Amino acid sequence: MDPVLQWTSALTLALVFGVAAAGKFASWAELEGVVLNYRIAPRWMAPLIARALPPVEALVALGLLVPETRVPSAWVCLTMLVVFAVAMAVNIARGRTDIDCGCFRSSLRQNLSWWLVLRNAILAVGAMVCLAVPGERALGWADNFVVVMASLVLLLAYLSTGYVTLRRPPTYEENYERSLSGRS
Repeated sequence: MDPVLQWTSALTLALVFGVAAAGKFASWAELEGVVLNYRIAPRWMAPLIARALPPVEALVALGLLVPETRVPSAWVCLTMLVVFAVAMAVNIARGRTDIDCGCFRSSLRQNLSWWLVLRNAILAVGAMVCLAVPGERALGWADNFVVVMASLVLLLAYLSTGYVTLRRPPTYEENYERSLSGRS
């Protein structure tokens, strides 16, 4: 595996998991509700999952950047991405697309969608790239530049899919209808 591709995957995933961890740390109190909304884990596990998720994501982000810890971190990353994708797919199949995916923080609420499942699948491919045996060649300054720029572009693409799937605010008519029906 070319080390440029491997470092690009590792840095991109580290950025994604770092941004996700920071968002969850910023709204840690709400995370338990997000976990409960998925209705997959037993209710008693929701507080444990909510407390563990941000630090684990942060550790995965850091571990991907260190060659000695990249493989175990990539396995944890891959496992988390698959679990998240399956949890989203189960809820989409149940018709429960109106819940927050929990990818960032509550101010960036994203409805569940097949796009988010696909996004996780693409990230999972990146984690698999991190698991491959690295190539022998050393990286030069141009390689490092490409890794950083490519990772930033990929992070922006990741964040863009998040903004595209944000919950749109209700229209005036929807708010009016809701007020007439007695729902708030």
